[in-house]
Amino acid sequence: MEEDAYIIVDVYYNGVFTPTSLMYFDGVKAFVPYTVVNKINFLDFIPFLEKLTNGRCRDMYYCPHELRLSEGLHAIQNDCDFNEFLEDINEKKRLDEYVDHHHEPLFDWIQEEEADLEDDDLVSIDDVDSILEDGLKAEHVEDDKVISLKRNFNDQFLNKLCPIQNDDLVEEYHNAIRPIYPRHDHTQKWNEMKPRLGIKYSTTAELKYSLSCYAVANGYDLWYEKNDKSRGQG
Repeated sequence: MEEDAYIIVDVYYNGVFTPTSLMYFDGVKAFVPYTVVNKINFLDFIPFLEKLTNGRCRDMYYCPHELRLSEGLHAIQNDCDFNEFLEDINEKKRLDEYVDHHHEPLFDWIQEEEADLEDDDLVSIDDVDSILEDGLKAEHVEDDKVISLKRNFNDQFLNKLCPIQNDDLVEEYHNAIRPIYPRHDHTQKWNEMKPRLGIKYSTTAELKYSLSCYAVANGYDLWYEKNDKSRGQG
């Protein structure tokens, strides 16, 4: 049909899913006409995506364009899922497809997010006011108990406690064995990842994924549009 030529599937790949407020971060976007997808079956669909994305397509998902991922995410794992995918394209006229390169437990994340939202709804306004009130309380320090911040020089008592370093101690410090910093554990849970001073990462992608998980777990919203040089070229 002529109208099928105007149906587009947006394919996102080379990105990562973020657990909290489920979204696809730092992905590349490609457009596939429905007339192309409708001519292949599920077994041919996987090689087609791998050729399109220049990489392995381990897990595939799709979601109606107007819905959030946590509300309308569907997996494409077999012929039945693929047929439903084609039917939804015909009905919705536009779908977003996502390639998960890291085999993440997306539906477990969605259940955890829904459970957290239910727990948040149980918190009453009085509880919130009580928390805010406790946080604003500050103990007053009496004037006669204020500690002086004036620095003392050439104090005999302090000099005995903290003697001035001599050259031998300075040389011993520079010759001391430096600490060995740990490596990042990529097998830990996403919401336990935390950047630490001196920690080593295997790749820049591992560093980016760790920082993304840490930021999202602590309530930050991360999103920016990737600069695609091929956009607009035909």
